[in-house]
Amino acid sequence: MKLSEAWRLRILYFLVFCCTASWLPILADYCKSKGLSGKEISVVLSVTPLMMFLVQPLYGSFADKWGYKKCIVHSSILASVSYLFYLQGSSLIALAGVTIFMSFFYNGIQPLLDSLSLRLSKKDARFSYGSLRIAGAAGWAFTGIVTGQLIDIINLTVIFIIASISMAGVFIFSLGIEDKREEKAVIEESNFSGLRKLLSNYQLLILLLGVFLVSMGGTAIWNFYSIYMKENGASASLVGYGLSFQGLCELPLFYFSARIIARFGVKTTLLITVLATTVRLLLYSIIKNPIAAIPIELLHGISWSLFWVVCVEYVNKLVDNQWLATGQSLLYAAYYGIGAIAGNFWTGYLYDNKMKVGDIFLLNAGIVFITAILFLAFMKSNKAAATSTVA
Repeated sequence: MKLSEAWRLRILYFLVFCCTASWLPILADYCKSKGLSGKEISVVLSVTPLMMFLVQPLYGSFADKWGYKKCIVHSSILASVSYLFYLQGSSLIALAGVTIFMSFFYNGIQPLLDSLSLRLSKKDARFSYGSLRIAGAAGWAFTGIVTGQLIDIINLTVIFIIASISMAGVFIFSLGIEDKREEKAVIEESNFSGLRKLLSNYQLLILLLGVFLVSMGGTAIWNFYSIYMKENGASASLVGYGLSFQGLCELPLFYFSARIIARFGVKTTLLITVLATTVRLLLYSIIKNPIAAIPIELLHGISWSLFWVVCVEYVNKLVDNQWLATGQSLLYAAYYGIGAIAGNFWTGYLYDNKMKVGDIFLLNAGIVFITAILFLAFMKSNKAAATSTVA
């Protein structure tokens, strides 16, 4: 039976996030087990966002010319192979080198899936970005449990085996992507004139600044969660359950995201998600019992899933149709790129200075709260400007 376009996208999202959930939250813990310092860990963790920041806009333009299918097929198989190289070395240079190679191919896959999803949602009103992206949350939830159990049974290196197998699955299912000329996903040409035009958009710049700050404060949740839990006495299995619960909490928010945004509006929804991130980080800093920390993940759906959907929708609202992909590339560069780099080095520096991850979360809660104030002030100034214009 031939898979529909929607179901193929859901399967690809599921597999991509199976891959991501297996290694991303555990990589810092793995580097620590190999004797790397906090600063060295931050170097390795910052490779993937740095590659996202440097390569993604060019990768999108290349995919437009070469085709989405070819890009996803080749990137997935090369990414799958790259994870196996982690098993061969444990020095800073070796780990950073493998991460550079892996990130070059891994980073481009999810943005292309997002573009395919946005294309489908425009073509068929039955689907929304959130209703397709929800499968990624299921993949994260499933892999969180499996990875934690296998780490306890084997060791931390199993995360790269799971990542490799998951990405091989992406390769297999991407072979069936329809890449007809008239249906080919469109990533608009990201040239310097378009970039200059977008960077002159004041509202977009405020959004990207806020996204950068939220990423800087929230990246520690993604990369240092395992260390935080183990500092408080958690086993690898309990860490896995926590990661799995995160994925489960994403499901309803992705599914109902379109309705929530329609009900409250883009700006109000964005403010709610940023405040939820602040509360989440604050709770991490207060709670020292790893089992009691699990319920904090109830906020994951609001602070992450809804946050990301509303950012994607906000960018679509702020930029012209001809620059949609360029706008999305800037969003990815702000959150997954420069924001994650700053967050990793900030967290690594503090961790190297003997600060516990829970205390780092408290400082980061302050950063995100300031971002919420920034957004609130921006919303009020915009409202006042609109009122004076009408008057």
